[in-house]
Amino acid sequence: MRDLETLGAELRAGKINRFDFLRAAAGLGLSAAAAVVVLDPFNAIQVMAAANPNVTPAHPKAKAKHLIGFSQSELNNPWRTAETDSMAATAKQLSSRYSYIATVANSDTNKQVSDVGDLIARGCDLIVLTPREVDPLAAATAKALAAGVPVIEIDRTSRGKSGKDYLTAIESNFVVQGMKVANWMVQNTKGPINYVELLGTTGASPAIDRHNGFHMVIDKQPRFKLLAAHDGNFTLADAKPIMSNWITKFGTKIDMIYSHNDDMTKGALQAMHEAGFTKHVFIGSIDGQKSIIKDIAAGLVSVMVQSDPHFGPVTFQTIDQYFAGKAIPTHITVNDRTYTKANAATLISTGF
Repeated sequence: MRDLETLGAELRAGKINRFDFLRAAAGLGLSAAAAVVVLDPFNAIQVMAAANPNVTPAHPKAKAKHLIGFSQSELNNPWRTAETDSMAATAKQLSSRYSYIATVANSDTNKQVSDVGDLIARGCDLIVLTPREVDPLAAATAKALAAGVPVIEIDRTSRGKSGKDYLTAIESNFVVQGMKVANWMVQNTKGPINYVELLGTTGASPAIDRHNGFHMVIDKQPRFKLLAAHDGNFTLADAKPIMSNWITKFGTKIDMIYSHNDDMTKGALQAMHEAGFTKHVFIGSIDGQKSIIKDIAAGLVSVMVQSDPHFGPVTFQTIDQYFAGKAIPTHITVNDRTYTKANAATLISTGF
């Protein structure tokens, strides 16, 4: 087994590049910082900067095929399934130049951290990550960085700075999504409005940002009063009993529902139907499921902002640019539609 001195000699001789050096050093149990200090104590900062895999390389290592790893947080709703299918389908189209492996954390943050470690150990040249929670997955991304493996974060982000702690973030603007729902409610309702809020998974960046964006607008309107808010974990199964409890507690005081995703909106609709709740309630949702677009056309849901799950094409386009040594934007924003009664019937095909 090579020791650090041997690795350093190979690096200086050009037999391995800096990424391979960092990966091998990580295999010896050394962090990137510790490795470069031992290798070159007087120029450690410069070596670290040059070896940072999240800086687009001028001459990335040429390979017949690069191995791409995808760490999915869960497959507990249609949005996640659509995203996973999009990644797999695009990888298959590009199989002449990319090998592809994927893991699913099954809504277990600790498992996702472990999954990232497994992808590093399996020799991935780049990892695509959907961080289930902001803070724990920052440590996983840092582990990949220390091993010389670049990370692209999609649809969510971990704690850290894009372009430094991870290569880039590809995501919708979750703050704007929440603001769009709130603006529609302000413009299309009158008088006092009592509302409930079905929150996404605690600690997840979409839940944080969709909540903050909505409240940046709605809290400036004193006629809107929050009755209750609860973590529905982005799932129908969790949201339905929460909504049932609110119906029991508040009854017809509820004028509006703000739901952080379509699956929770479905749970709320089912709870209302089963409770015989017939009062018209304004409902704002986020995602883009075809069934909810149809509900908007039918007048059951008021407004929905799309959060497009089809990340495969844009992600692999970015991967292509990275391995070609081209400059990568530190943030790539996905453009999302807004669905209302006026356009829903004609846009059903754009859902998933």
